[in-house]
Amino acid sequence: MSKTPLSKLQSQAKTILTSTESAIRKLAKSVGARRYDNYHKKEALKAVAGIETYNGARLTPALKKRADDYAIQVLGRREYAPWLYVYALVCGAFKEGWIPDNFFGRVVWPQVNNGLGELTDHKSLTKIVLRTEALPDIAYRLNGVTYDRNFTPIRPSDLSDLAGGGATPLFLKKDGSSQGRGVAKIAAGDITEDTLAAIGNCVIQRAIEQHAFFDEIMSGSVATLRITTVKNGAGEIDWRAAYLRLGRKDTAWVQSGNSVRVAIVDRDGELDPFGYTEAWRRWPAHPDTGFSFAKKRIPGFREATATCVALHRSFPHFAVIGWDVAIDRNDRVRLIEWNAAHCDIKFSEAATGPCFLGLGWERLREAAV
Repeated sequence: MSKTPLSKLQSQAKTILTSTESAIRKLAKSVGARRYDNYHKKEALKAVAGIETYNGARLTPALKKRADDYAIQVLGRREYAPWLYVYALVCGAFKEGWIPDNFFGRVVWPQVNNGLGELTDHKSLTKIVLRTEALPDIAYRLNGVTYDRNFTPIRPSDLSDLAGGGATPLFLKKDGSSQGRGVAKIAAGDITEDTLAAIGNCVIQRAIEQHAFFDEIMSGSVATLRITTVKNGAGEIDWRAAYLRLGRKDTAWVQSGNSVRVAIVDRDGELDPFGYTEAWRRWPAHPDTGFSFAKKRIPGFREATATCVALHRSFPHFAVIGWDVAIDRNDRVRLIEWNAAHCDIKFSEAATGPCFLGLGWERLREAAV
């Protein structure tokens, strides 16, 4: 009996191994996709329940069918329908052109941001990339070394002088942090080598004194504007959505899971008459202070949007960016951070959308199949 040559056996083994690895990758991707869909379905249906409970809206069979049909026929999968339910309930009607949050996360930003979106998760890298003085950064921690804002090595004890005194509060934001998590507020004089070693790579930012207008709404935490800018097919940059995020009582900074969001309805910065808490409960005034939102206008809003558009132009590798900015006591725009890895669009889509018409994002489903 003739023996199979060793080289042929090795080739067969390699083929089997390659096939097995490919099957494992496909299985892992499939499992990950199901988990992603289940997470978004759970979050969207929880939002639907909150809206129906608190706001008096109802997801009628006709509205649900309209969303289901649109998700399948235009976006390619029924799994995109639940966020359309949310948008329709907030809006009071169905509108074509909405981008469901999970369609944006699965299909849109991974393609239009050239696979670089997670770059913005590295807070310590922002100044190097954007080269803007709008950041409140005073120092950085990288791989066990502390640097000033010009990336000259310093000692942790130097932070007091940089901050203007040891009692000055500073915010330490860990690389990879988001939604208010991974943030610590510490007096400059209390920051030690051990403190920084425990946090790891991070940006150290001076606390912002917010404009007096925002103090009237809620003091104790800095109100932030989320401004979403986009690049169209001709390379032109514009902002498409914006809303105000406000803290709650007894919070030192705005946290996504415990905040009030108020849509901005025009280019002059006028607030929507209603704000929403995390359960999508609608409020005509801040629930902790009673500040009424109707007919109020954000100071410095045009300057804020112009700043974000200009910064986006300086980094055209991204087609969509969510900017978190504040307006300080001296009317200056202060950039807190930028987000290009699944920047949150669902609130803007629900409150003022569809915000992204004409960009062709719905057609990206074909490349994602």
